[in-house]
Amino acid sequence: MDHRSYTEDYRGRNKAILEMLHINKVSASHQAKAHPYMRGLHRQLDSPEARDFGGSDGTVVQSFRSVLGPHQAPSGWIWFNASGLNPPMLAAELVMYRKTLHPNPISITVALHSASAFKGTLVENQVMEERQLTLDQQSSSGYDVFNVSAVLLVKPLAVVGFQMRYTDNTGSLVLHEALTQSLYCLKRGSLREPLLVLYQSHPLYS
Repeated sequence: MDHRSYTEDYRGRNKAILEMLHINKVSASHQAKAHPYMRGLHRQLDSPEARDFGGSDGTVVQSFRSVLGPHQAPSGWIWFNASGLNPPMLAAELVMYRKTLHPNPISITVALHSASAFKGTLVENQVMEERQLTLDQQSSSGYDVFNVSAVLLVKPLAVVGFQMRYTDNTGSLVLHEALTQSLYCLKRGSLREPLLVLYQSHPLYS
């Protein structure tokens, strides 16, 4: 066999295999159902990573979907396993999809609490954010986005949880878990499930 012909055939087969692998990779990324919030976020990022959703994770922004909490965790908390975080991040957001609007203009105060779990130890941390929620209104995106950047101070960052605690206009506490379940989509695996989004720089939008 002519050596030059063999080399050309070999290169041709390699090229065909690479093209096939590339097609499979692209097909898989398109088949994966991206969280709608992340699709909107990547449209806003002016970078090559933003134009290729599959290549952006862990470079400009990294996201984690909700998971089951540790066995010792109390009910009513939303948990994320951020132990795979890489590289170090500067800012973090908790993204919650508001599924229910109240028919009347009612305002309520929500305080977002956090906790961390590492090697069987559960520690409640500081309040992440406190704000007013108007229950008959929502943002144009449908998401309530909370600044939880303080959670990045926890070292090492592994399993983190968040709980919303509410007070009405009289200062009375209301049922935290029931109200959270009523207001937000919490179903794990759904396209609207809670999301923890981490950034290497300050978020471009909320």
